[in-house]
Amino acid sequence: MNKTVLSNGLTVITEHQEKAVSTMICYWVKAGGHYESNYPHGIAHFLEHMKFKGTGLRSKERIMEEVSEIGGRLNASTSSEWTRYYLYTPYDEWQHGAEFLTDIVFGSMFPEQEITIEKSVVIEEIKRAEDHPQMYGSRELLRMLRGMHPERAGNLGTESSVTSITREDLIRFNREYYQPHNIVLVVTGHIGHDKLTAYLEALVPPAEHSLRPSPLEKLKHSKLDGRTVYIERDIRQAQLHWGMYGPDRESDDRFAGYVAVRLLQSRLTKEIRIERGLAYAVAAEISTLYSEGTIAGYAAAALDRIDEVKRIIIDECLRLKNEIVPEDELFRAKKSITGRHLIAEDQRESVNARLASEHIFGASLEPVEFVERILEVGADEVKRFAQTYFHENGMLFVQVSKEAGESEPGVEQTA
Repeated sequence: MNKTVLSNGLTVITEHQEKAVSTMICYWVKAGGHYESNYPHGIAHFLEHMKFKGTGLRSKERIMEEVSEIGGRLNASTSSEWTRYYLYTPYDEWQHGAEFLTDIVFGSMFPEQEITIEKSVVIEEIKRAEDHPQMYGSRELLRMLRGMHPERAGNLGTESSVTSITREDLIRFNREYYQPHNIVLVVTGHIGHDKLTAYLEALVPPAEHSLRPSPLEKLKHSKLDGRTVYIERDIRQAQLHWGMYGPDRESDDRFAGYVAVRLLQSRLTKEIRIERGLAYAVAAEISTLYSEGTIAGYAAAALDRIDEVKRIIIDECLRLKNEIVPEDELFRAKKSITGRHLIAEDQRESVNARLASEHIFGASLEPVEFVERILEVGADEVKRFAQTYFHENGMLFVQVSKEAGESEPGVEQTA
């Protein structure tokens, strides 16, 4: 791995793979859906769309034509804490690819007519998410967990917030966050580091060093109270989403958390799907972001069995809290985590993401170090983690179903 900071503040990281016959070029911007407290919600995602609508050098049509001409693959995505733009090129087209992607990231013009067109596209994307019961329930769960931070409700924003975005908003957000010192370029595959950095010095515009992006504050927790939020939809299954707060990326608790949640996932799958046949899809996962940590899960079952599913979820959380996990079960959970992690490290995108995360947030570990930290987790640490984070009155449930459940104190109902 090689790393250079250009004169304008852009950090360039490369990992050369001699036998690779392609190159992945990826710009990572430290800006996403959580950075919108001073902007219309959804602007980070909307701006990502607009980056492909024309630059000072290329029309939107020419952007697509050039990718096809070199046999490349271009895409982008927006998360809560970053936005990325990436291009795969054949190994001998890296220079063309670097110039092309740099123009998109730094040279977009945001044509007014394209803003109007793209608003319709994004609004349809929002409608699709709202029409999908599982996606909608998941979004509502996160929105409520982030209730003290309305700007974090969802990366897509709402129809009204996206409609309100102006070209001036885009220019202001772009100017604040798309400064070279707030971006890292990670290139993996067949690449020469020195040739790339020398080439980029003349491509990337100078930074406005007086502009510093607003910092991202840690999530303030809402009171969850173990309540259930009911959402009515004309569907055959009942969709049950559940969540609670967990450790963030800077907490050492996250390693015990990875193990505890993997154990919880295995136990829920066994009890809900295999032993009782209540559901096909059962999930539990932990998300450790820089500004927040959450533990969330999902199951879909017949409406008349959903309360049974809910009780199993609560009971299995409490069991981890009150009992020591047998060593053989603990070992299997840890090997499952480390095995998947090492396999992912052979994927170009995973390596690219790890290198970017290490620079942007300073919390990434080398693969071997991550494996060591997981294997060190003991049964007592799992129990202590569960005692810290798994509380019945610290949970939130969102049920999407044809009929809402019985009203109870503190329960919200949504049509």
